[in-house]
Amino acid sequence: MLKLAVILALLSMTSLAQAKDVSAQQIGVEYARGNLDKADAEYKDNLQHVSESEKRLTEAQNRLSDDRQKAAVSKKNLDEAKAKYSRAQELLDQAWKKP
Repeated sequence: MLKLAVILALLSMTSLAQAKDVSAQQIGVEYARGNLDKADAEYKDNLQHVSESEKRLTEAQNRLSDDRQKAAVSKKNLDEAKAKYSRAQELLDQAWKKP
């Protein structure tokens, strides 16, 4: 009978130890789940920022391309206006030099 009591006492202590171990594991899992949720939310937020930045970059590149084309056209117009001005100035200078 004493042996049975000792065996039952040992088994109950083992059960208590296992219960504490399971409880500690559950706390560990909940802590890890919380960290996972935070990391997932941060990752999704950063992906959203990347997407928005890529969109703004594409828009800026398109505006830059348009601005470059406008600058090229205005440079051509400027060069043509300079050439016409120079020619007109030459004609005026010649007119003043003729007696």
